[in-house]
Amino acid sequence: MDFSGFLWYDELRKLSFDKEGRSGMTQQKKTYSIGKVSTLCNVSVKTLRYYDEIGLLVPDCRKDDSNYRYYTHEQILTLFIIRKLRLLGVPLKEIKEIVCQKDMDSMKKCIQQRLDEISKAIEDLNDQYAEGQLLLDRLEKGHNLLESEDAQWSTESIRVEEIPVSPVLFTRRIKSNYKNSDVSVDRWFELFEMVSRQKLRATGPVILTYHNNPLEQFYQNDCDLEISIQVNEAIDSPVAKTFGGFTAVTALHVGRNEDIIQTHIKAIKWLNQQGYTISGPVSEEYIISPVDIANEEDHITKVIIPIEKKE
Repeated sequence: MDFSGFLWYDELRKLSFDKEGRSGMTQQKKTYSIGKVSTLCNVSVKTLRYYDEIGLLVPDCRKDDSNYRYYTHEQILTLFIIRKLRLLGVPLKEIKEIVCQKDMDSMKKCIQQRLDEISKAIEDLNDQYAEGQLLLDRLEKGHNLLESEDAQWSTESIRVEEIPVSPVLFTRRIKSNYKNSDVSVDRWFELFEMVSRQKLRATGPVILTYHNNPLEQFYQNDCDLEISIQVNEAIDSPVAKTFGGFTAVTALHVGRNEDIIQTHIKAIKWLNQQGYTISGPVSEEYIISPVDIANEEDHITKVIIPIEKKE
């Protein structure tokens, strides 16, 4: 094999002579000074001294008068192995065992373990990135809705739209003494935990669906409340279903949740005037929610009312 393209090979050949043509290594032992090793292997002198202290790479010899360290050619090759394992994040204790044993199987096992750990770390980082990107997208969407002068949405606008089908995870049960102004934090975090346990990623906002008659969630003590969240893929599970696939009147509510009843009333009046009837449970999609931003004035919720034309 031709090693001429490798920096370390070229450097090893150059070490045979110094600037004045003299040998850069002792003739008998073929050793290299700690400075030469540091330059050749791109490892700091401080690190080499530490490896010496812990017994990982002990210099072949020292000068009694100066305590200068000198390494053999074989030790330089060992240092390259150490450096590769360190780049993989292998602990020094394990590296020391591998170097001492000089066993290929133990080295393969160690590297495979590290690759598995790295793969898991990459997966976790991808999940973190996706969650952060989702939050950023919703914040930007909310900002555009509030700031754009010619935006389709406004706090007074009501429109008809098709709600696309999307996979969701959900919980549904009766909520006693329900107050619409309160955020069911326990149910929200239960939903987030479900997504994590199913090894899925949230791809949309939290949606509250009220399986009562319209507006009853504002006046009844008990509420048949479903809380769902869009996820990246459909699964076969009792806690999984789809949301959407229907035509709805939608209205945007900006501000405190305790005032959202007014948006519901406006939307219901509007759909009646347009010749529609309500054909399913009403939902609220939290574009920017209380678990995103503390300022209530920046909260944005889309009211979604399934409809059909009156016969």
